[in-house]
Amino acid sequence: MPAASHGCQAAFLPDLAKVGEMRQTAGAFLRRCRVSEPVAGVAVLAVSELVTNAVIHGEGEVVLRITVAVDVVRVSVTDHSPAPAVLKEAGLDGESGRGIRLVDAISDAWESSGKETWCEFRCVRAAG
Repeated sequence: MPAASHGCQAAFLPDLAKVGEMRQTAGAFLRRCRVSEPVAGVAVLAVSELVTNAVIHGEGEVVLRITVAVDVVRVSVTDHSPAPAVLKEAGLDGESGRGIRLVDAISDAWESSGKETWCEFRCVRAAG
């Protein structure tokens, strides 16, 4: 990471109420880091999807990490489940199964090793 990187981290027990709180936390952090609104918006959407996925499908404590470097925002969510997140085809009437597909569509890169699922967004931070 370049010397001009910043990070934030939050650890919490699985609870769907934390999804909104993590969206707000991510948005505030990205604004402080002067990440452009289009990039911050999709990064906050990814936070929502990855945290929801970890709360519903993961095991144990969930940890959200956001790192902002000169040209990239990285969102990482870990839990204690060894099962990686996977792309699914949700049926037309399906109420779930679209989160990782959405992360795949909006991010520049993503991967899941099981305990960690991350995605990245290329950006240029605003001057000042």
